[in-house]
Amino acid sequence: MDTPDTTLEIKTLGRFSISVTGKAIATEWPDETMKILFCSLLSPLDLYFTWDRVCRSMWGVPATPASRRLLEETFIRPLSSHLTRELGFNPLIAGKDGMRIAQKRIHLDATEFHGDVVEGVRLLSLGNRTAAHEKFKGAVSLYSGSYLPGIEGKIITSTRNELESLYQIALMNSVPAAINSGALR
Repeated sequence: MDTPDTTLEIKTLGRFSISVTGKAIATEWPDETMKILFCSLLSPLDLYFTWDRVCRSMWGVPATPASRRLLEETFIRPLSSHLTRELGFNPLIAGKDGMRIAQKRIHLDATEFHGDVVEGVRLLSLGNRTAAHEKFKGAVSLYSGSYLPGIEGKIITSTRNELESLYQIALMNSVPAAINSGALR
């Protein structure tokens, strides 16, 4: 599967799935905690996670050299191996200060949704209601349900709540400007 032009499609809105050219992959996870860690890193709200945030999210303790080493041995290395086996490459990037998912070969529906809403708000603030309406309409069409339903975790729950709020903003602003202004009453 490891071809440079291959893009993973990751669905997180309404359901969780990973596919390549329509074929489901990575359907089995060796450990639910590894799945939660991977899904936490998919959050479009934070493209980079500090070791402290990961340790607090996973175990409720601050990052120390010992907790970071344990995190690496218990989850990061096995998750990296699993992803390489399932996806054909390892999208995890771990550095001195934290970790993230390499976005280059991944299309994530939640990232597209988030980007459309943020851009819609920006366009609206600039007075470009027509372009904003189109962005909000696109965001509403992408939102097929709650973020990663059935998967729990502090980062995931926080992201779910934020994306639901953004959905409400997109929904309220996706109706044509004439309706919003009261012209059709």
